[in-house]
Amino acid sequence: MVYEAFHLKRFNIVMAALCALLSILGFCVNGVIPTASTRDHGASPLAGWIIVAVCFAVAAIFLRRAFDSRPLVRVDRNGLWARSWSDATVPWDQITSARRVRFRNQVSLGFDLKDPSAYPARSPINRWTSGLNRATGYGTMSVNVTYMTGGAGGLIAAIRQFRPDLFG
Repeated sequence: MVYEAFHLKRFNIVMAALCALLSILGFCVNGVIPTASTRDHGASPLAGWIIVAVCFAVAAIFLRRAFDSRPLVRVDRNGLWARSWSDATVPWDQITSARRVRFRNQVSLGFDLKDPSAYPARSPINRWTSGLNRATGYGTMSVNVTYMTGGAGGLIAAIRQFRPDLFG
């Protein structure tokens, strides 16, 4: 069995649409859409165009995620692979413990590794914060599953197929 998790398509499309709708505020501020405020106090073209540009840039990020067909996480007999963490699959025998961590509305799965240096994070920021993550209970390798297909439940169920001891 191979389990793969992806970005939530519908969520990202809705977020892109909301960002595009928010750009209307920028069009009002810069005077493209006339309002009583711009008529009485004048338009702010620079501020308005900045709002429009930022809204459309963020909308583009959400759309890119919505149509990204590459998996974010893969679980199979070889181990656990997380695109946000490393190019290498971490073998099951290298994972010593795992936990579900909640912070506000986010859910992450934290994994402790026997030899963290053998599977370093791809991102410099993740490498830099890895020690802090271990100290605060997130584990050596942390995967945010909040906005993934299957969520924490799906990923934990897939992991239990190969390592039932990790999540009890």
